[in-house]
Amino acid sequence: MYETLRELAARPEPWSVSTVKELWTRPHLARQMLHYHLNQETDHSSRRFEEIDRIVAWLDEQFDFRGKRVIDLGCGPGLYSQRMAGCGARVTGVDFSSTSLEYARGQNPDGIDYLLADYLNDPLPDGFEVATLIYYDYCAMAPVDRHRLLNRIHALLAPGGRLVLDVYGPGAFDAVGEQIEIEDRLMNGFFAP
Repeated sequence: MYETLRELAARPEPWSVSTVKELWTRPHLARQMLHYHLNQETDHSSRRFEEIDRIVAWLDEQFDFRGKRVIDLGCGPGLYSQRMAGCGARVTGVDFSSTSLEYARGQNPDGIDYLLADYLNDPLPDGFEVATLIYYDYCAMAPVDRHRLLNRIHALLAPGGRLVLDVYGPGAFDAVGEQIEIEDRLMNGFFAP
């Protein structure tokens, strides 16, 4: 038993394991991620709506979304897509979580085309004036995937198009330490029903 716990607690080499797709596509985990996206008491999966409103208003000041084609990569349940469309953008939201996209499509998505796709690998339309990748998706990628993604985004953007990356600053992890928690039904069963 202790050997199993030791193996489970061993730190993998950086970027040697990726569980991103599983986190968003396994039915139980996808429902949990959607729940935490919409939960206004925590920032575990997304920011609170008031903060999203502030961010999108600032982005609109920078880019004037009115009439622009915007691709929202990793759009999840469309929290940013909806607000950018509300500013007059023609938005394409891309995500590989069918659970999140089902929710997004049910929110009166006027001006938004939601695509079920993996933005690293699947074919996507091009000609966008603005591309967004919000809430630290870029930070969770292996360096090789970051490079590949930047090349893909370059191909998706129209000449003069802009990219918005939401990333952690240099000091973001200074006050964070490593820890391991092993608990039955951790986070109210987030990882297992």
